[in-house]
Amino acid sequence: MKKIMALAWLALAWTLWAAYAANAQMTWNEQNYRELVDANSPRTIPPGTRITVANWRQYKDFLPISLWAAFGGSYPYHITADPQYTIVVEPTTHFAMPSKWREDGEKYGGQTRLERTPQGGYVMHNWMAGPPFPNPSGPNQGVEIMYNAWTPLRPFNMHSQSDGWLVDRYGNRTQNTSDDSFFQLSHLSEPNMSTNMSYAGGMFYVSRFMVIEPEQSKYTTQLQSQPDDPTRVPETYVFLPSLRRSLRLSSAARCSPILGTDWVQDDNAWNPPYFKVNFLGEKKVLMNIQDPAKAFSANSYVGIADSSAGDFPGWPKAGTGHFEPRTVAIIDLEWIPSLGPYCFSHRVFYVDRETWVPMVIDEYDNQGKFWKMGWNKYAPLDFHGQPFLFLDGYSAPQMIDFQNVHTTIGWATHPTIDEQVPEAYRDVAVLSSPGGLDRILR
Repeated sequence: MKKIMALAWLALAWTLWAAYAANAQMTWNEQNYRELVDANSPRTIPPGTRITVANWRQYKDFLPISLWAAFGGSYPYHITADPQYTIVVEPTTHFAMPSKWREDGEKYGGQTRLERTPQGGYVMHNWMAGPPFPNPSGPNQGVEIMYNAWTPLRPFNMHSQSDGWLVDRYGNRTQNTSDDSFFQLSHLSEPNMSTNMSYAGGMFYVSRFMVIEPEQSKYTTQLQSQPDDPTRVPETYVFLPSLRRSLRLSSAARCSPILGTDWVQDDNAWNPPYFKVNFLGEKKVLMNIQDPAKAFSANSYVGIADSSAGDFPGWPKAGTGHFEPRTVAIIDLEWIPSLGPYCFSHRVFYVDRETWVPMVIDEYDNQGKFWKMGWNKYAPLDFHGQPFLFLDGYSAPQMIDFQNVHTTIGWATHPTIDEQVPEAYRDVAVLSSPGGLDRILR
């Protein structure tokens, strides 16, 4: 009888919490973003500042809006007074553009142009290599930033393994380990390499995720190809070991999960012309940069190597990295309604101005309620002798579903680049093609 009563009280407590959280949910408010500290403002945060759940409102104008949700306490995933959640501020790190990428941007950037579509979006033409728009400006500044974020510097070949966890509202964790490869097939800015591979087939970027664990899903593999033409929908194939063949997914599956995770297809490859872009300003926002010596360890993140998932799974523990003020261009992407239904009403990108990498993405549902935070933690990687941040070179990828209290978190082995990539993953012509999926079980 006591056990039944305890369960009943637990159910009641959860119902009351859910009702409170629903009433306190954050909703879309453009002004929140515009009131973040401007990049040219004299306001700053001194190195050594420690931000906790007790004083975070004092510094909220320097924080991504999605971290307001984490600190605010109105969602089941939240920051507590535990010292591991302390934000420690350090001086800004600067990452110089790799010389070939910078030179290509200077050489070809002037020829890249935008063309307005009948639906109201913009198509990019004549991009050769380097950032398409090295110095975004003018009335289409936000669109130019969006295309820079769509085409950040990627190595020709990058490989890593990601050990991830799917965590539900009760802290239950399911492991999912994947073998990940990323290929840039055209518009390359690699020293002593061609700009375009002969086998690119109209694609400029390809990602390949193969499940290693759990055993029942082993060898399930997704291949997603981003066409060079921004108006062409990405091509997505999934190899199913049970059928011993691959299937092509519908182009309308842009909101479907990637291999059962909290990421959807559009979080990886998407179509810029399908969105209206609102430039919300250049801001001075605290972003996490991990220590390369600690970033690629499961012990550096809450809820991965720990005995429990914690109150905010995936948070980078204090002492494993730091937060620093970085200049980010904030753009709000709204789906063009005439193109049909879509999963998000707003996708807000915090685009790092030195690397063009989206450091954080806030996503809102179709009722304008805050829904997800895409937060990949980064550590600088060596690229031909120079440290840089890469979109796919994350140390801990994470998508946080605040509404459904579910998250996919992970930590990656140290990514290898180009000549560092193991021999088994160097045949890019095969691995980047749908035909290469047929070789998985051979």
